[in-house]
Amino acid sequence: MTVDTIEVGWAVAGLLFVLSGLGLVLQARRFPAGGLFIASGCLLVVVGFLPPEGAAYAGVAAMTVLTAAVATYPRFTCDLATALTLAGALIGTPLIAERLGRIDGLDVGDLVWIGLFLATIGLSHLWWRLETASTETRGALLWVLSTGSITLFGIGVVALGGTPTGIASAAYAALGLIGVAALLGTRRHGLLDGRWLASRVAAWVFSIACVFAIATLIYTVVEWRLGKSPGIVSVALITALCGMLWTPLLGVLQRVADGALFGFRPDALTAAQRVAVSIGDDPTVAVRAIQEGLVLPYAALALVGEDDIEVGTPTDRRRVFPIDSDGEHIGQLVVGIRSGDLGLSRDDDRVLTLALPMLVQTIRAQSQAASLQRARAASASAREEERRRLRRDLHDGLGPRLTGIAFTADAARLAAANSATTPMLDRIREEAEMAIDEIRALAYGLRPPALDELGLLGAVQVKIDALHGLPIDIEASDLPPLSAAVEVAAYRIVLEALTNVVRHSGATRAGLVLRVHDDGLEIAVSDDGAGGGEWVPGVGLSSMSERASELGGNVSHHTTPTGSTVTATLPLGPPAGDPRSG
Repeated sequence: MTVDTIEVGWAVAGLLFVLSGLGLVLQARRFPAGGLFIASGCLLVVVGFLPPEGAAYAGVAAMTVLTAAVATYPRFTCDLATALTLAGALIGTPLIAERLGRIDGLDVGDLVWIGLFLATIGLSHLWWRLETASTETRGALLWVLSTGSITLFGIGVVALGGTPTGIASAAYAALGLIGVAALLGTRRHGLLDGRWLASRVAAWVFSIACVFAIATLIYTVVEWRLGKSPGIVSVALITALCGMLWTPLLGVLQRVADGALFGFRPDALTAAQRVAVSIGDDPTVAVRAIQEGLVLPYAALALVGEDDIEVGTPTDRRRVFPIDSDGEHIGQLVVGIRSGDLGLSRDDDRVLTLALPMLVQTIRAQSQAASLQRARAASASAREEERRRLRRDLHDGLGPRLTGIAFTADAARLAAANSATTPMLDRIREEAEMAIDEIRALAYGLRPPALDELGLLGAVQVKIDALHGLPIDIEASDLPPLSAAVEVAAYRIVLEALTNVVRHSGATRAGLVLRVHDDGLEIAVSDDGAGGGEWVPGVGLSSMSERASELGGNVSHHTTPTGSTVTATLPLGPPAGDPRSG
């Protein structure tokens, strides 16, 4: 094969280098590397217009400039590795070319040796830069290193083994893909990650090398045992066996390469088990289980009318799975594509497809739980509002009526002339007083009168004043009108907490904080008592928790060596007026 048989391949490669260099200069502003790529491309293009000897030297010059372009990619850095690479290319190459072409000039075989020398120092430079480069630069270098490795491997096979002219031209034209890879590597948000290409190249090269080694070993063993070269049948069987080994071997090597570059990922069965076991009744936990089970960078659940639930770090490339329930679209599951992947793998897609029905059940469970909680809160609010109405009716209606009966009985007893009527009037008086006391007790049980008379803060202050001997500091912001249920729950929780402080803590001082925060009423009762060690929750704390949970709130208790604190949060809900009767 002579130089003129590869003129078309060199021309195509040169054109690709020129276009890629222009892209690096105009778009990426990488002037040193871009200019050298353009120069290398121009030298390759003119190879076809020169006589054989001149074309050979032009090819050597083009490869030298190409190595210099690689050494300055993606940005020129003045360090020892770059200096050694440039010196080797610009000084070593002319010396080797002069020594090889001293007698008859350079031929294709000499070009192969010079190309091997330049490829060695260029790829070595890229490998060295990979060890010290930043994440962004490493991705760009991987593009060039991976593409350069596979194209130079193909050119080496063509040059040393000999192939038809058309294939040889295509192989030499593929050299220009190094420039294309350099341009793609400079794109910050490219469609592909350089690691993706590197992992595929590594898996294919090593799998082909392993299969070739196995085939050679089998062929050698068969030839040794038979004492002669294997026949056509034996060669066909060896080829078929190696062909069957190549696919599973490629899969194993691909997983190893992906694991080394991206982190090892679970197989489909393991991932499905993790997701199935971890998905519960909480959508947030379910989304996190999907993200962690499949080792995805990002997962989000977007439900109609609800805030998005996001886990992980958002990525540029995502896959959306619509979520439907009973024929109605209720939201979507969004997962981020792993860095270096074009999309989800087939196994990941199957796992997510199987997880969607479980996620729908989780959403339904949360919706039902939320509906139940809203129903409980509405029931509690309606009950307390009804109690407030009953207490007001008893206090303002039946109470005064019975009091009037008692006063009328007193007047009748004083005005009666017949002493026989006196015992009966006294009995009426006693019954009226007993009825009045029972109505007062019933009205207080329905709703503390102080809440309607003084409001929450005033009613609490009255009770605190009755706790003699325990100073209590009160901190309260301006409270908005509260619903009857929230008022009663807050009042009962405060009194229960303060009662526990007085009875069990041994405190010398206590504090009460009432404030509105994030659409909720926050209550904090603290003390400086030791409390006799770790507090075991009893009836008091259980009662407070029940009152809070009924409205969708919560109660927590925290104990330290210097005291303890009971904290409650109650959703405000819609206020139902703030009547003050007295």
